[in-house]
Order: sequence, then C-alpha cells, then structure tokens
Amino acid sequence: MQNIKNVQPLNLERDHRWEFVFDSHRSGVWILNALIILFLAIETPNFFNSGNLQSVLNDASILGIGAVAMTLLIMAGAFDLSVSATMGLAPILGLLCGGSYGPIIILVSMFAGAILGLVNGLIITRGHVAPFVATLGTLFVYSSLGAIATGGSALLVTSPFLLGLSTGAVFEIAPYSFVILMAVFGMCCFIVNRLHIGRWIRAAGSNIRAAHVSGIDLQWIYVVLFTLTGALTGLAGIILSGYLASALATQAPNYNLSAISAVVVGGTSLRGGEGSLVGTLLAAWLFAMVNNGLILYGVDSYWQYLAIGVVLVAALTLGVIVELSRRWISEMWSTQKMQADQRS
Repeated sequence: MQNIKNVQPLNLERDHRWEFVFDSHRSGVWILNALIILFLAIETPNFFNSGNLQSVLNDASILGIGAVAMTLLIMAGAFDLSVSATMGLAPILGLLCGGSYGPIIILVSMFAGAILGLVNGLIITRGHVAPFVATLGTLFVYSSLGAIATGGSALLVTSPFLLGLSTGAVFEIAPYSFVILMAVFGMCCFIVNRLHIGRWIRAAGSNIRAAHVSGIDLQWIYVVLFTLTGALTGLAGIILSGYLASALATQAPNYNLSAISAVVVGGTSLRGGEGSLVGTLLAAWLFAMVNNGLILYGVDSYWQYLAIGVVLVAALTLGVIVELSRRWISEMWSTQKMQADQRS
C-alpha cells in the first residue's frame, strides 16, 4: 500500500484516547480557526447569525462525514479518490431503488456506497493494484455509471423526511447533519481507540511489513476501511442531495480533494500510522467557514478554491513552525538543565 523503506515503526503503546489534546501536529488548524473567527467577527457580523451558522455547520458536516472515514483510511496508509463519484452515484441509486420512504433511501444509499467501497477494497487487495490507480479508475467508472443511470439529468428529491433531515435542525440550533456527524465521529473514535482494529490500522500505516509479519490480516483491514469509507460517503451524498433537493452524478466534483485536504490539515500524516479525528473535524469547519466568509463578501466562486489552497498551505506551514519552535524550546530547556546540573 505504501513505500515501506525507511518507515519508522510506530509505538503502539502510545495512548490515543485523548485525541482532542492540542499538540504541534495540528496546531495550524487551531491557529487558523481562531484567526479567521476573529476576522469574521470584526468584518462580517452577519456570519454569526443563527441561520448562517447552521449553514456553515451543515456544509462542514457533509464534508466531515466523509473526511472522518478518510482519516482512518489514510492512517492505514491508503486513500480513496473515488469518493467524489460515490457522492453522486450512491444517492442516485438510493433514490432509484429506495422508493419514496426517506429512511429506506438513506439505507440504500449507504448500502450502495458500501458496495462501491467494497469493490475498491477488493481491487486493491485481491488485484494488488495501488490505491491511487484503483480509485482513480473507479472514480471515472462510478461517475459514468451515475450519468448513465440518470441520462445526465438530476433526480428530484421529494421525500419530506429526507428534505427535513438535510435542512432541519435540532431545536432550531444544530442541524441534523451535524448530529449525524457527531455520531459518525463517536463511532470512528471507538473503532480507533477501543477496538483492536484501531491498533492494526496504525500498525499498517506505520510499517506494513512489520504488521504483516506480526500476523495482522492487512487485506481484511483495507477491505473493511474502504467499505466503511464508501458507506459513510454514501450517507454524506444523500444528505447533500436532500440539501440540494436533487441528486446529480457530478454534485460533488472536488469532494475527494476536499476530504483529503481536511484530513491532512487536521494533522493526519499522509505516510500513515497516526492521525487526529478531532483535527479533521476542525479542518472541515475551517474549510466551510472560509467558503461561507467568501460568499458573504461576494467573492467569486473561482476564488474560493484559491482560498482553500492558501488555507491548506498556511495550516501546514504553521504546524511546521510550531513544531520547530517546540523542538527548539525543548532543546534549549534540556541544555540549560544540563548546564545547571553540571554546575551543581
């Protein structure tokens, strides 16, 4: 799944329970969130209107649901480029096969996404194809299938349940999509921190050869993770379709890059082995907040992609600066302590 040369083994005894602890690996996203919130509070007071905040939370939740699953996948040393197509094809299949009953549509969409993810996992593990090549190929295949199924047109969402779930809010405060995101986040935290598969995920991403020698069934892990990623992407896709009141094969063309960017900005290493689910959520909120702020300013949509790129580079750069500063301070403190011990 990855180049195993010069990969440092991961200490699996590390306590991963406290994923919310601030550290230098995800400091960039914390700093940028604070700075942008402060800027928007001064320049665009309308940003903090309840309706606008619900819109930002909804956008962040749709991105976060898929990005949280992508975090586990990247921690294991793989990634999925086909999620953009799954975001369109899974809801289309849900609407075509699920009838008009909202819960059934959601379940069918998740099942369809799981099947699409399972296909990715089997191609990679049984066919011994690199994740980049395999998921790039299925990206085109799934996109074409979605367009063929609909004739290139949009499918209207008419289910009151689905429309209410995608646009409603709990007590008119938190969108239902955000509640779903928190449930998905809790499930993934449980998988990573409480189940053996969490240790196996980190082992696979840290040193795939050592994990194989240790007897870990790597093929099973990757199949499970790709299937989970597909199912949660299908869930995010049907929520987006309900929000847009329609399903289109190309309704989320950049979802794959946005999800991977959120994972990386949140502090997860592309080399695998370690990651932060909370960091991913913060990055999803950051991207949604930046897009919303630009819309409030009346900035053209083309500039929004430029802003996301700037945010990505800035967050990673800030993380590196903080990490270097932390090491410098630590070395200075160690040197001073050593000199004090020598004097005494």
